[in-house]
Parts: sequence; structure tokens; C-alpha cells
Amino acid sequence: MIEPAHFWMPPRLGSYGDEAIELAEEAGLLLDDEQKLAVDALLSYGPGGQWVALEQAVVEARQNGKTSGVLEPVTAFDFFLLPPDRMVWTAHLFKTAMDAFADFDRMIETSSTLSRRVKNISRGKDDLHFELHNGAKLEFLARAGGGGRGLKGKRIVMDEALILSANSMGALLPILSTRKGAQVTYGSSAGKVTSDHLATLVARGRKGGDPSLIWVEWCAPGSWDAPPCELGKDCPHVVDLQTRCALDDEELWPHANHSIPARISYEYVRAERRALPPREFGRERLGWHEAISSMERPIAEKAWGDLVDITSKMVDPVAVGLHVNNDRSATAIAVAGYREDGLIHLEVIKSAAGVAWAVADVVKVVEKWLPCAVVLDDKSETASLLSDFKEAGLKVRDRNPDTPAGEGESLVTTWAADLARACGALHTRVTETKGIRHLNQPELNDSIAGAAWRQLSNAKAWDLKAATTNQAPLMSVTLALHGLLTYGPAAEPAAPWFSWG
Repeated sequence: MIEPAHFWMPPRLGSYGDEAIELAEEAGLLLDDEQKLAVDALLSYGPGGQWVALEQAVVEARQNGKTSGVLEPVTAFDFFLLPPDRMVWTAHLFKTAMDAFADFDRMIETSSTLSRRVKNISRGKDDLHFELHNGAKLEFLARAGGGGRGLKGKRIVMDEALILSANSMGALLPILSTRKGAQVTYGSSAGKVTSDHLATLVARGRKGGDPSLIWVEWCAPGSWDAPPCELGKDCPHVVDLQTRCALDDEELWPHANHSIPARISYEYVRAERRALPPREFGRERLGWHEAISSMERPIAEKAWGDLVDITSKMVDPVAVGLHVNNDRSATAIAVAGYREDGLIHLEVIKSAAGVAWAVADVVKVVEKWLPCAVVLDDKSETASLLSDFKEAGLKVRDRNPDTPAGEGESLVTTWAADLARACGALHTRVTETKGIRHLNQPELNDSIAGAAWRQLSNAKAWDLKAATTNQAPLMSVTLALHGLLTYGPAAEPAAPWFSWG
């Protein structure tokens, strides 16, 4: 057995691990020794059978079975055998949550012990859950589409925990304080530069002694700061070096991948080494965490919080922004309009998972409010909706604001330069001129908290790849602001018109 490189659990009286392993085996899951060790640790209990820790985590390279071999057996035991309550399984992407749902579905089909306890299974597009006769409910959600907001339950599972922001977790943990027997279970591979919450967990877990955390981590010896390479930190880690590089040391690979060679072949990992960038390979196959970026977020929490006005209202006309995340996991529609005092009101009308609903919702907004522009990024996944908008009767207008829009011409597509100006306009009005007001919406707050910059040739724009939270709300208000500033009137005091509340 490959022992974890880092292991900590508070003192305990025992573990429900054997029962969970037996249940998993009855449902068709045969765990290896490493998985059994992790399950045993995560299900540790103290006096009165209560969990010894609020948080528990297993961290190892992908495809080593942490989800199917650790998180799922732990969750299944709690769901089927312990007192009933609501439980929530989350992943960053909906597809990953669906995969876990499918695993539980197969477990139930395999085991008569489990299947006879099930009252209802919902396989709806936006509603995946199991419900037992005793009232227990296990839901599956994607955090990227805003589905992770307001989580409440006895056990909250955070798969893909490297894509978690400290801001969002700071809002979740206090909610669980009144839940008896609550636990947060993390599963993750090594962290990226943006994995700020995971970095905090790593520091706590590796140090040991934390009474509220169980930590199980597999990784290879060394790190990016101290790699066991012949050239040390000066090693470029590229393939086919003439000097010894730790990334090519096949004796190190199993330390982070206990599935080698049983489920992952050396041949496959060699091919990965040639195909992946060095940093990606080291993170994925050696379990070396990337250092958290010291770069400040574009918009500080205080700067944004200072602009809250829950009574804010807009005046006519307004502009609308629409953004679809590149993986189509989430979409957001936002509106921007001047207030009677000349300040600008920003608001997210809708932020939800998926894409299919977006065109119909935008058409309703246009029919009701006649915005001066509906703005979308021509280089984003949102552009795939242009043909649908055309069928719905909405056309693309000329980008030149001095050219009057024709009949039905509501849509504006932005180029890279437009998007850079839009990002700069929002940043300036939040951090310098303080010309923005907003309603303190959680989805927009979270989107801004996880934002990052990317450098263009002579400007900056939001970096959607480096962001740690769902960026659809931020992008939608950015585009709405661009539409208002470019195609709307100059700010003039007027009578209040409406509020989207």
C-alpha cells in the first residue's frame, strides 16, 4: 500500500469505515487499500458517535478513485444508514455532478439493500436527486451555474475542490453552524494558482493538529519550490532534458498515483508527460500544488461593498448584457441604467445553469423594456446564440453608435477592443470615480470576488480561465455597462422608472 504523504485526524473513539466499506462492496464498489484507509479516516467519530471534525478532505491526482472510492462510499453510508436529513453533492461542472449521480444510480440498481430504501429518483435536467422512504434526500448540483448558493444539509460534498473560492466557503460554513452532525467533505487534485481555499486547507492539513479537519493527501516528494531535480529550482522541467528531472522519475509517480500500475499504466503516464505542459503534468501526476498568486484581485471586496444601495432604481432607457460561460455551464443576463442622480445602477436579472433559457428571457426583456442595446461578446460562446436570436426577430445593429439602429436591431456584438474598454470602464467606476451602485446580489458579489485580469497588447480584460468563480454575472454587467455608455443617453436626472427586484 502507498501511504499518504500527509495524514492527520483528530483523536477518535472509532470509525464507521468498516460499515461503509461493506455497504460499498454490496453495491458493487471494490475499494483498494488506499481508499479503505481514507474512508476509515473520514468516517471517524468521537463521544456520542459524533463526527470528530467539521471538515474532511482527500487530495490526490485525478483518476485514482477519490470520487468513486472515497467520497461516494462515505456519502452513501451517511445517506442510507444514518439518521435522515438533506445532503448535497456539488461539483464545479454539472457534468461532473451528473457522473457522480450516475454512480449512485448504479449502486442502487446493484444492491437490493439500497434500492428498497429509495422512494423517488429524479433525473430531471436541472433536478438530480435521490429521496428515501425515511425522508433523507441527496441532491446533485453544479457550483458553476450558481447552484451552490444557499447550500444547507447534514453533509455538503465539494468535489473538484481546487475550484473553490475562500469567499464562497466563508459564506457557507456559518450556515452549517446550527446543523447537527454537519460535515463538509472535500475531494481535489493539487491546487492551481487560483485555488485559494484549497491552499488554506493544505496548510492546515499538512501542519496537523487542527481539531476541526481530517486530512488525507497523496503526493510525490518535493515541490515547485524544492524539486528533487539535478538543477533544483533552475530546472525547466521540459521533456528530454539531458539532466535528471523529477517529472521523469517514474519511481515518484506512484507516490501521488496509487492506481499505478493497477488502473493507470506507466505507458499512459509517459504519454501524458510528453503531451502536457510541465506545470500541468507536475500538478496532475506528482501532486505538486501551484503557489497561490500574490496578485491582487481586480476589484477589492471593500471597494465593491462600499457601492451597495439596496434601494437603487434606474431610469429609462437601459442596456442589457448577456454572457454564456465557454463550457456552457451557466448564463447570466444583466441590466445597466442611469439613476435619477446620474449614478449608474447595475443588476443581474437572472443567473442560472445552462443556456437553453437565455434567448427566450432576453426576448421578453426586449419586448417589455426596449433597451438601447443588448450586448454580447462576439468571441465567447454567447455568439452561438446569434442564429436563435435572428429566428426570434432580434437583429445585430451597426457597432457605430452614431448609426441609428434599424427595426429589430437590438443586438450589439463586441470585439476585443470593446471588451477591454468595457472592463476598464467598470473597474474605473468601481475603484476610482465610485459611479456605480448595486443591490448586493450574492451571485454578482461572488463573481467579482473570484475575478482576475489578463493582459492584452495594451489593455486588460477579465481572465475567464484564471477566475475562481462563475464569471457569467460579472461579464453580463460589464457588457450591460458598455451598452449603456456607448449606446445610451448622457446621464441626466429623470424620474425613477423601475427596479428589477
